[in-house]
Amino acid sequence: MKTREEIHKVVDKWWAQDMVGNLIIYRAPHTNEAEAIVERVIKKREMPIEVQAAFEMFMDELGVERGEVVRDKDGNPDRVKLTKRFE
Repeated sequence: MKTREEIHKVVDKWWAQDMVGNLIIYRAPHTNEAEAIVERVIKKREMPIEVQAAFEMFMDELGVERGEVVRDKDGNPDRVKLTKRFE
């Protein structure tokens, strides 16, 4: 969690890096600290070639149309929430 001053520095850093996407600032009720979360979209053409191939295979094998990936508390890949047509 970050203090108000630290959050302002995060916003300045995000702005200076010319990032595209959403910067979400979240503060829980009755707290003096907040968290900064970056939400961005990375297009396949922006990925390294080997990542593009793995990404395409992953999507094709699972039939993913839309999805969300999550790491566990230790930072390890953990699960995928996906949506696809049900026929």
